[in-house]
Amino acid sequence: MFWKAVPEAHWPEDPEYREAILDQWQEPFGDMRQELVFIGQHLNESRMRQALDDCLLSDDELAAGMAHWQTLPDPFPAWH
Repeated sequence: MFWKAVPEAHWPEDPEYREAILDQWQEPFGDMRQELVFIGQHLNESRMRQALDDCLLSDDELAAGMAHWQTLPDPFPAWH
């Protein structure tokens, strides 16, 4: 459940709890978000961040739309 989907009148009354909700709040989505969590030993955070950043589309690629996205190289092996 996301607090964004709950009328504020029904939020917890405890000030610390409300503060914890608002600490994570970002408009326009409130507390709705997705997170990736990597757990392991000796993980190279900067290398992982760079690899994930390399997956992102540029602003121009994003604006070009799906027809353009389908022309981009697929870095994953074929599924059988």
